[in-house]
Amino acid sequence: MKLLIACVVMALCHTVRGWLFDDLNDSLNEYSCGTIIASPYQSDFQYYYRGTIAVTKSGITCQNWSDRMDILEGDVAAGLGGHNYCRNPDEGERAWCYTETVAESTGERWEYCDVPECDSTCGSVDKKQADYRGIIHTTRSGYTCQKWTDQSPHTHDMTPEKKPDSGLSGHNNCRNPDGGDKAWCYTTDPDTRWEFCNVDNC
Repeated sequence: MKLLIACVVMALCHTVRGWLFDDLNDSLNEYSCGTIIASPYQSDFQYYYRGTIAVTKSGITCQNWSDRMDILEGDVAAGLGGHNYCRNPDEGERAWCYTETVAESTGERWEYCDVPECDSTCGSVDKKQADYRGIIHTTRSGYTCQKWTDQSPHTHDMTPEKKPDSGLSGHNNCRNPDGGDKAWCYTTDPDTRWEFCNVDNC
């Protein structure tokens, strides 16, 4: 009986937690980011991220989840399926994925992903905003940022492969991978190569 009650309580808590984070993520650009929350009362660590980033922080393409495991009902609830998008089904440190090749950072066939953090709203002054991992993706003049993995309209060498710890994979959010004055990005305007972003200082 005690075991049955414990199971019911755990299932109810997980369901309520899902409702809360679903409401939060619905308002955050259709799961374009994942929350990093840890407290005695709740944790997330991007468990509810449902975006489409499918490369690791060092630029390795993710492997399809169904190629590595049988997808069960509980796995579907964790966002797994016949795709290769970054997820965090085991509630580890953050979203990750399996890879076809061994990742240098882990020495195994998996690696963390650079899923933007919904709760990252500023960058540290002393780090020149190099630690910013939010979802601002327009410059201070209003230009839309170019994806870091794209080479058009501007070719560049600020890629996840060359800057694996700079948060560049699979998106066009402002970052500071080169130690410049603050977060910036290449723009989608062919006549404007790059520009700083209006990221607040912490």
